[in-house]
Order: sequence, then C-alpha cells, then structure tokens
Amino acid sequence: MTEKMTMKSNRFQKGRLWVAAFLALLCLQILLLVYFGNRKAGFHEDEYYSYYSTNRTAGLFEPDREWVERDSFRNEFVVLEGEGFRYGLVATVQSWDVHPPFFYFLLHTVCSVFPGVFSKWLGIGVNIAAFAIHFALLSWLAYMVGGKDKKLAFAVTAVYGCNAAAVSGVMFIRMYEWLSVFVLLCACLHVRAVLENGGNKKSFLLPLMAVNYLGFLTQYYYIIFLAFIGGGFCLWSLWKNRRWKDCIFYGAACGISLLLAVASYPSCLSHIFRGYRGTGAVSEFLDTGNTWDRLGFFAGLVNEYLFNGYLWFWLLLIAVLGCAAVIRWKKTGEEGRIPEDAGQVHIEAVPYFMLLLAAAGYFFTVSKTALLLYETSNRYQLPVYGIFLLLVMAAVYGLWNRGAVFLFYDKAGRGFSGIGKMAAILCFVLFLAGNIYGLASGKVIFLYEEDRAVMEYAEANEHTPVVIFYNDATPYHVWWRSRELMQYDRVYFASQGNQEKIEDETICGSDKVIVYAADYETQEESLNMIQEANPKLESRKLIAKKGLWSIYELE
Repeated sequence: MTEKMTMKSNRFQKGRLWVAAFLALLCLQILLLVYFGNRKAGFHEDEYYSYYSTNRTAGLFEPDREWVERDSFRNEFVVLEGEGFRYGLVATVQSWDVHPPFFYFLLHTVCSVFPGVFSKWLGIGVNIAAFAIHFALLSWLAYMVGGKDKKLAFAVTAVYGCNAAAVSGVMFIRMYEWLSVFVLLCACLHVRAVLENGGNKKSFLLPLMAVNYLGFLTQYYYIIFLAFIGGGFCLWSLWKNRRWKDCIFYGAACGISLLLAVASYPSCLSHIFRGYRGTGAVSEFLDTGNTWDRLGFFAGLVNEYLFNGYLWFWLLLIAVLGCAAVIRWKKTGEEGRIPEDAGQVHIEAVPYFMLLLAAAGYFFTVSKTALLLYETSNRYQLPVYGIFLLLVMAAVYGLWNRGAVFLFYDKAGRGFSGIGKMAAILCFVLFLAGNIYGLASGKVIFLYEEDRAVMEYAEANEHTPVVIFYNDATPYHVWWRSRELMQYDRVYFASQGNQEKIEDETICGSDKVIVYAADYETQEESLNMIQEANPKLESRKLIAKKGLWSIYELE
C-alpha cells in the first residue's frame, strides 16, 4: 500500500512539474509577443478596416477642398462614450463587406471597455488571448497524437510559439488567429473522438456543433478544414464500425450547426456565392492552369516562414528514418528485437493520417482560392501551420524511436545510448535554432517598423497645415495613412482630378505645408498647384514613400 501511494505521489509531483513547465513556456512566449508588439509601428490597411468596421459612427468620406478636423475621422476608429457594445451595428457593417462578424464582436468588446482609445494593443491583446488558447490546444493535440507523450507536446508548442509565422499571426489584427483556435478545437475534438470513443459515441457532437458555429462565423475558410477532417473521420468510422447511422448523425450535427450559423448571419450566403471574394475564389479554384503556380507559391511560404527554408531537410530526414524503420522491421536477428524499455514512443496512426488529410486538403483548397499578396498571404494558411509542424515533428520523433533506435540502443540493457539521446535532442535544437534565426532575420511581418520615423515626424509637426491629394479612382487609400494623420490638428482634402486653383487662406499664407500626394500621374501638377498658390513655398523635400503615397515637406 505504501509503495502504491509513493508511486501515485511521484506521478503527481511529475505532473505538477510538467504543468509548471508548460505555464512557464507560455509566459515566455507571451513576453516574446509583447516584445514584437512593442516593435509594431504601423498598420496594414486591413487592420485599419478592423477598427473602422468595428467602431464606426458616421462613416468615413473624402471631401474636396475642405478641412477635416482630427477628431472627425479619429472617432471612426474608436468607440465613443455611449456607443459601446453595439453588436447589431457591427454585424450590419460586416454584412456590407465579405467577412463574418465573430472576430469583430471580440474587438468591439475590448474597444468598448476602453472608449475613446485607438491603440494597437487592443487588437494585439485580442490575438494574444487567442494565442494562449491556441497554445493549450496545440499541446493537447500533440499529446494525443503522440500517444500521451508530454515531451513531444512540449517540444511542438515550444517550437511553434517562437516561430516567425506564429508571431506574425498575432501581430496581424484580423480574424486569422481566432480562426486558428477553432480549427485546432475542431481537430482536437475529432482526434479525441477517435482515441477515446472509438468513433461510436456521439457525446462529442454537441461541442463540435458549437465549434462549427463559431468557426464559421469567424472565417468561411473554417468550412474547408471541417469538410476534410469530417470526411476522414467518416471514412475511418465506416471502416472500423461499419455503421452508416453514425456518419448520418455526424453529418446532421455538422449540417444543423452550419444552418444555425447561416440563420444567425444570412449575409454569409451573398458573401460566399455572390460577393467579389466568393466569386473570385470559385473562379480561381476552377482554373486548372494556375494550380502548380499557386501551390508552389504557398509551399514556398511554408518552407520560408514555418520551416525557415529547411523543409527539404526535415522531409529527407523523415524519409531516411522511415527506411531505417523498415529495415528494422524486416530484421529477423537478435539485433532487431529491442526490449520495450528502449525509449520508443507510440504515434497514433489514425489521428496522424486524419490530420494529414485535413491539413493537406485545407492547404490545397486555400492555395487555389486565396489572394496572392506576397508574404502577407501567410495569414490564409496560418490555421494549419501548427498542425504542419506537429506532423513533421511527430514523424521525426516517432520514426527516430522506431527506426534509428536500434542503431543506438545500449545492448547492455541501459536503454538509449548517449549518442542516441544527443541525436534526438539535436533535432529539437535545430528546430529552435531555425526559429530563432527567423525571428532575428526579420521574418516577423506586419510590424511596419519603417513607419516609426514618419510617426515621429507627424508628432513633431502636429500644428503644421497638411494637404491630402487623393486619387479620384481610389480615394479610400487615404485611410491607409490614418494613424499618422491622427497626429495632425486637421488635414485639408483635395482631389488630384480637380486642377482648380487652391485659394485657402491657411495654405496660401503658411511658411510650411506638408503634402500627402497619391502616387498618380497628376502628382507633380498637384505639388506645383500648392507652390503656385503660395509662392513662399520654394523648396520641396521628400519625407517618405509608402503604400502608394509620397509625403513632401514644402517650405
């Protein structure tokens, strides 16, 4: 009895140590996110839209030959006193665009708690909360797929949390970090159903329905992952249990949850089937001629940002270890019979290949339909990046223990030899080293650190008259410079298409004018127009160029 109590106590103590290790790891990774969040100096245009579509009051517009006070457009990006928690308006505004509203509900809630505040930290905070949930889910998924191996779960979350692509996902104030949460929740529920329920019990259908509902209302790409993992789950269930009824119940549960989501947000139908993104995605998917180019583009992003350019090495290592495992399996001599205490791990085959099917299917479909926007297109594949990493690390870890172990097993009965342990640790160190290199070499995107100098310039010239010459064809591009424009007392809007003489007294009488000119064919004429209106402005200095805009200082 005493021995049993001692064993239970030891297991309890080890469990507490593992919990402490995971919590410490999560805290370190959140500190890393705060560090990069502090470095974020600018916004992607879609991030401005996140705040605007969540908190708008009257709507933004671009007048011609008129002054606009700072607060009149700044207030469109913040929640004003008495206008908090207006979820109906948030859903209505999103219905005018092409996205579902759940992420915007979350952002609006945080902005409502801090009325009048426009800050990157409100959006980053929403994403850090998602990252913490993501951390727990990825740990749980790796634990289940790895046969309840805590070392593998710890290694996967350690590597993923300090990956440039993962950090970039948190820095991007859009819905993709939360989409990742629901994709992982979906994966965890299916894997748990396979391992614990044998596919027979229906107890996981109710939580799955809740996840489907929220996942669909976060981003429509959720349906793609659900379709592939659901297809794999049903195929396995039929093969194992030979019961069509279980698949019918499963399909009905998924169908009901998605119908409830559609009923809650009917605009989704027009977004998917008639909106410019929906019709564009279908057109790209049906175009067979672009398949290899698109797959190559997104595979390049996975290689460069998730595996830091060394995906080929890990795939080659998996192939070599797989061959070693086959050789050991065929070996009939004494060397092939390694005792069970050799440190081998058990990778759950059915969940592993079900995740492989789902992640590969999602990757293929999204690669065929998503926008090609250079490195920022990482966001579309972000939900399966953690699963990709888990699949590669689990394959290396499992095949190492099954294939290469017989090379390094100590035949004296002492388990792994020192060389074997060192080689296993080296693989983990290589993953971490690649990530650290990626972080240090500037692979974290959505920081826009080059905007810091422009922000400082705007703050130093807040009382200087500012003229915005916008392009008539794309006047909304002016709001891509919103954060720095908020630093000035007021700005003067003027269309580049209107070549009438400027007669505003402030501009004509100032010794210094700052001009934001859209990069368009009439830019030079617009700058000359200012200097003709105010002959004192003899010199012209380019301050910065970014995002289809040039900033000039005229004195």
